[in-house]
Amino acid sequence: MSFQTRIFLAVALCAMIFIVFEGLNPPPPTEEVADGKAAVETKAEAEEAGTEAGRTGGGAERQPEAEESEPTPEIPVVEHSLHNDLLALQITNRSPGRGGLVSAVQMLSTQFQGHATATDSLALAGKRTLEVAITDDQGDPLVPRGAAYEVTEVTEDRITLVHRTAKLEVTQRLELLGGYEGRLEVEVSNKGGQPLPHRVHVRTRIGQSESRYDIRRGVCRTPEDVEDEDQSDLEDGPIKHGPGVVWGGVDGKYFTSLVVPKQPVQDCELALSDDGAGLETRLGTVSEEVAPGRASTHVFGLYVGPKELERLKAFSAVDSGVQLEQAIDWGFFGGVSEWLGKMLLALLRWFHDLVQNWGLSIVLLTVLIKLVTLPLTLKQMSSMKRMKEIQPEMNKIKEKYGDDRVKQGQEMQALFARSGVNPLAGCFPMLVQLPIWFALYSMLGAAVELVHEPFLWLPDLTEQDPFYILPLALGALMIVQNRMMPSTMDAAQAKLMRWVMPIMFTVFMLFLPSGLGVYIFANIVLSLVQTAIQVGTNKNAEAPAT
Repeated sequence: MSFQTRIFLAVALCAMIFIVFEGLNPPPPTEEVADGKAAVETKAEAEEAGTEAGRTGGGAERQPEAEESEPTPEIPVVEHSLHNDLLALQITNRSPGRGGLVSAVQMLSTQFQGHATATDSLALAGKRTLEVAITDDQGDPLVPRGAAYEVTEVTEDRITLVHRTAKLEVTQRLELLGGYEGRLEVEVSNKGGQPLPHRVHVRTRIGQSESRYDIRRGVCRTPEDVEDEDQSDLEDGPIKHGPGVVWGGVDGKYFTSLVVPKQPVQDCELALSDDGAGLETRLGTVSEEVAPGRASTHVFGLYVGPKELERLKAFSAVDSGVQLEQAIDWGFFGGVSEWLGKMLLALLRWFHDLVQNWGLSIVLLTVLIKLVTLPLTLKQMSSMKRMKEIQPEMNKIKEKYGDDRVKQGQEMQALFARSGVNPLAGCFPMLVQLPIWFALYSMLGAAVELVHEPFLWLPDLTEQDPFYILPLALGALMIVQNRMMPSTMDAAQAKLMRWVMPIMFTVFMLFLPSGLGVYIFANIVLSLVQTAIQVGTNKNAEAPAT
């Protein structure tokens, strides 16, 4: 279980405890970067070394590789930058690994420029972000390590590289399309006199994040589900899925690098990188035999960039009808959270269009959700208030039939029938609201729109509060709210709940993104206002007439 999952479950449990407690005690009714279109200057500083012969469960493309060869004098080493309006890729024509093509990524959107995110969101220093390898059907390489590719065509957004031997010719064409999309074509031509069985392997990599919240993972979209594994899942060896994989890649909380094959895929393998410093996903095509003098072309769509819902849904690099938006983690309730999360994200964007501030948009969305769920909250409080009114009679029954559980239950049911009280009525509204709150929590934790967006003293809504003001204020407000709420618990239990819950929430909020903190803080403020109004109304109603 990942750290992110453990944090989510812990916060979810605390939220449930807090809601139940509230229900049982109701109140009376500046880093500089190059210009957007400039070439990416980052180059890989270290070359990949060693082989993968010792890796467990490698399967195809995990065999010992040919000795690395130096580039021939006729083919000089070339570094070139492809770019469009939002994305730049640093391309190399010589691989220090198994066919490296993309050595660095830079996102050119103004949202990311000026931040390290622009260059290191999908980076793994010294590694190739995107690699292509050609093997035979046994997994032995047909193109040696370190082989140089001749650059035969290069434009602003397109490059063609060719590697020739006596037996085959491999042509790689990489083209950037609109936004964060690209298209990779790998053509294998048989120049020999015998049939050439071969497979094409495309590997993507991502480095580990310094943030415990931004969990990096490898993903494979199988016909059944999205399979994802983080570093802890892969420590015992690679995990392979297939056949029938639709797409695969690597990603973090907000950014992803995905490969979508047009032809059938035999397997999708998730593994740690050679040095354990990152994760990698390999997609291997089905073995195909090329007759002498013929060629076979393999097409892959690419998406490299932020996990923006609309761009993922509109992916069209290959005509395969894929659903890349499934790479977004919508949280605990699966399809329900996804449906609610998309709706809440649309509302958040709508509020942002009105106020042009993401932090204020979170507050307004929290207010809206509070208003929508207010009837359920009032119904829950009404039910719990009636339960409180019959509490003295319930205590008498417990004292009278303390040793006879059967008789005690019968008398309780009779009491509920006479009073017209349903003990479960107070729980149902809470259960209806939980998916909404969890979906809101998950949506705010996955919305890439909040990356690098400041609010008040918070420099980034996807990072923790650097001054810890928000977590401490949240804990203090919870203490105030608990003191305002009358309790039916005994003194020891009331004291425990009064202090433990605020302390636990404060500790959790120290490490969670501040955007989530804004949401929780706003929700507690609204609950505090609601409690104060209800307490004041009840006091006025109970005051004797003069």
